[in-house]
Amino acid sequence: MLKNTISITLIIFVFFLSCGKKKESTTNSNVESKITKPSLQLLWQTDTLLTTCESVLYDEVSKTIYVANINNGPWEEDNNGFISTINTKGEITKLNWIQGLSAPKGMGIYNGKLYVNDIHNLVEIDIKNRKISNTFTVENNPQLNDLTVSPDGVVYVSGSNSNKIHKLQNGNLSVYTSNPEGNRLNGLLWQEEGVYYADFAASVFGLVNNKDLNFKTLTKDIGQADGIVRLENGDFITSGWSGQLFYIYAKDFRAVELLDTREEKIYAADIDYIPATQTLLVPTFFHNRVMAYKLKFE
Repeated sequence: MLKNTISITLIIFVFFLSCGKKKESTTNSNVESKITKPSLQLLWQTDTLLTTCESVLYDEVSKTIYVANINNGPWEEDNNGFISTINTKGEITKLNWIQGLSAPKGMGIYNGKLYVNDIHNLVEIDIKNRKISNTFTVENNPQLNDLTVSPDGVVYVSGSNSNKIHKLQNGNLSVYTSNPEGNRLNGLLWQEEGVYYADFAASVFGLVNNKDLNFKTLTKDIGQADGIVRLENGDFITSGWSGQLFYIYAKDFRAVELLDTREEKIYAADIDYIPATQTLLVPTFFHNRVMAYKLKFE
């Protein structure tokens, strides 16, 4: 009789233990399912006068969005490229704010100057006077693409053909670091830990840290990697030139696709982001307009 009582007690104990484990597993599953997912909602798009728009840059001080328009050939020295300004409603305020460039691409602002890459030239523009104030030339056909500016005014410039990052500091232009294994260096973003980069042909996102200046791949398979922005929560969004946008989690650098407009032939070049309104700005290259999306979490 005692034996039977012990057996029944053990069965009941195992049953409740099993129920407890099942409940714990279900709880974990519910937690995972509640993780928020990012998405994009179209807010506005400009008119199609921004011919071959490659890059956008939001100036928080003036609330102006600068647009670099190649105007046809991306590497042709034809002097028909121009910079436009638009407002945060998508209205073009000055179509030809600056003219006479050839193929303007990545941009950055520091101390009243707008820096723009133009094939082999880094062009400095005085914003107040709307005039080119200086030009810095890189030899040997570097095909300058994106740029990023540190808080102390150092300008970092990517060479897509040279796979080098050049540095403009105190009026002197030099090679900051190079990537012999790179395929086609493109997007750059300065942060305290180093310079994040996107390689167009290798389809990767990575980091050049401040200590050894080595290129370390963090995320793979992100299309024709182009622009990079960082969000308030530390995560990133990168663009794939042919029409993809990716959300990259800073925790593990896992990427999820936010948008794919390749079938519509709406490209996604050098993006920018307005934190105050969670607005992602996307220049669409051959689609000749800038499109703005609201970043949402569901």
